[in-house]
Amino acid sequence: MNLANGRYGEIDLSSGETQEHDLEEGYARSPTAFLSRIDAAIADAGEDAMAISSGILTGSLVPAAGAGFLRLVRDGSEAESMCPLLGFVGVELKLSGFDFLVISGKASGHGYIWIRDGIIEFVSSPGSASLDSWGRTDLIRSEQGDGRIQVIAAGSWAESQPPSSQLILNYWGGEDKIGCAAEFGSRKLTAIAFRGMGELDLEDSEGHFAASSELYGKHLAGLGENRGLASFSSAAEHEGYSELLHRSIACYGCPFPCRSFYKLFEDASVKERGAQEPGYLVYDVAAVEFLTSLELSPRDVITVLMRCARFGAEPVSVATAASAGGAVDIAAIQNVLESGGAGSSANSTLRRGFADSFEDVSDYATCLALGLCPRYWAKAGMDLEAIGRVSEPALGALINIVD
Repeated sequence: MNLANGRYGEIDLSSGETQEHDLEEGYARSPTAFLSRIDAAIADAGEDAMAISSGILTGSLVPAAGAGFLRLVRDGSEAESMCPLLGFVGVELKLSGFDFLVISGKASGHGYIWIRDGIIEFVSSPGSASLDSWGRTDLIRSEQGDGRIQVIAAGSWAESQPPSSQLILNYWGGEDKIGCAAEFGSRKLTAIAFRGMGELDLEDSEGHFAASSELYGKHLAGLGENRGLASFSSAAEHEGYSELLHRSIACYGCPFPCRSFYKLFEDASVKERGAQEPGYLVYDVAAVEFLTSLELSPRDVITVLMRCARFGAEPVSVATAASAGGAVDIAAIQNVLESGGAGSSANSTLRRGFADSFEDVSDYATCLALGLCPRYWAKAGMDLEAIGRVSEPALGALINIVD
């Protein structure tokens, strides 16, 4: 299948048993059909199952086609059941050999799921229980001997299962605004890690490249100057952020980066490797704007985001809890973090993340099912006709974006 592996994986954490399932031809010819197929696989696995997936166009040359997502069984809108997975996570997952993975059951002890080269296994890791999210990422990369492994980790907040816990992708937080980390904690699942060494087929690579390049050019002309995080958040225009800014980077295939790395522990102009943990990569617009509204300085905002990431805690929830005691400062934030999960419920932060890019939540779900970044496409304009036109040479058929 073009842009697909044609199979999905399944793992039962209770038994450690894994399975592979072939996918029928044409299962991913529309976002609706793709999500329905994932939902059917979840239903087959049991009531407690969830899925981690790449998108239909993930790994293609369509602008910002690097997204994956977590799919949960929840009542309510798609914003309550879908969590984006950005950076290089979505592409790495697809190249690992599976289009999506269904996870069910609860492990008897702490460990992580390890996926690569079409192989899935649960790796027992009792020592990871005492580590924060960064430590879990480092442990997995060290054990498996590859610094490029993509890791979706929970932190200590997930252990007490608060709805305001947050998954951390490698070292950075921002995507999970619906408490997905609590799902990990309840299963003693400390992380999901994967490494992709596979290849994707295209029907017409030259035609896909030409169409994608043309669309890239149109987007860049319309989006104007890129200023990293400040292009998406007025709060980041404060000169305090400019003084700390080291660089702005993009996710896979995105020409308009929204991720800005700010250095806290060495001069921002330093290019060579210096301090071991010099700063933090910020792209959580909702958290930056909320923390700024509490009159925290840019340096303190970035510090809070870094500390929340290590604990695996959603920053808006943490700051909301801290503000209940009066003025908010680093000490008040730290007190909440060390409480082990006293933050507010996920409902208070729901749709304050990437889902907020769209007025219509169905566009958000469509973006993720296609494997496209919702933040980028909301800014560029959700042009379904253009997406279909650019993806057709890659897939070899016109995708039915609107059912």
